[in-house]
Amino acid sequence: MAQLNWVFLDDFGGRHRVGLYHGDRTGHVMIHCNLKVVQIDFSVKDTKMYSFFIEDELCEVILEKRKDGSFAYEFRVNKRVDTPRNRIRRVEEGKNRKYMAVIAGSLVLVLAIAFVGLKWYGHTQELKRMAATSVVSGYSKENMKRLVAEGKRTTARMHLSQNGGSSEQKITYSLLALDSLMEHGDFNVPATSPLLLTSGFPFSEGDEFEAIYLPADPGIHRVDFFQPTRKTTARYLQMAISNEKQQHPATSPERSVCRVLTAAEYSGWPILAHFIFQDKNPEENQRHNQSTYQKLWENPDFAKAVKQNCQ
Repeated sequence: MAQLNWVFLDDFGGRHRVGLYHGDRTGHVMIHCNLKVVQIDFSVKDTKMYSFFIEDELCEVILEKRKDGSFAYEFRVNKRVDTPRNRIRRVEEGKNRKYMAVIAGSLVLVLAIAFVGLKWYGHTQELKRMAATSVVSGYSKENMKRLVAEGKRTTARMHLSQNGGSSEQKITYSLLALDSLMEHGDFNVPATSPLLLTSGFPFSEGDEFEAIYLPADPGIHRVDFFQPTRKTTARYLQMAISNEKQQHPATSPERSVCRVLTAAEYSGWPILAHFIFQDKNPEENQRHNQSTYQKLWENPDFAKAVKQNCQ
């Protein structure tokens, strides 16, 4: 059995132990972080990659099968994919570039002006992206820096408010710490049926998402709809499987399950929205509908992966 351990030091000085077990005969894989299991897989006998979050860093463990049949293992932090931490990292990198432009002086004055314009545009776009992916309370540049430097992670649990309007519905949330209520907040979504979060997934009472808050001032916090908890992700998966079975009654239930699981493994959990809303037309759901579902199968690599896994 292959057994490896890595130590990951985050940007805040935290120390995290990541471990891997890979059975020589069975191929079973278990990945754990700080003694907590984060991934389990079975009969892994070919190259494969697993992704998981440590704090707000997207980490990857790669199992690479060599020509002689043995495996090489690698742990790395993905600093390129679009995550809240990487967006903040890119903003900080932009600031460093600005300082270099100032030092260059008059020789790069035109470039410096262009950079300031791009910086302003990037900041505007960042605000739009943040509003499209999360709920932020107490937003300011300084508070966002403090969240990065001092923030602690917790869970935000969603609840339907009774104070909904004709065009908008209010959803409240509670930040939880040690199973006790810590902070409240709310936001509005269009009063559609079903209600849709900014991630494009349907809202359900009790949905949970990762959040980050300032311990000294919990009113300053951010709830990220693109980091659902395992409980919420499992609900999305079940909804996708249920609708796949319902829309394709001639397909065996086992193959329907396989199609959904393969899609999620191929493209990540956000792809499940296309399965959940595959029976909707674009007028009913512009973002996820019959057309977007059909486009999945126009990707030859995606279709090939499903065909190979789900004979």
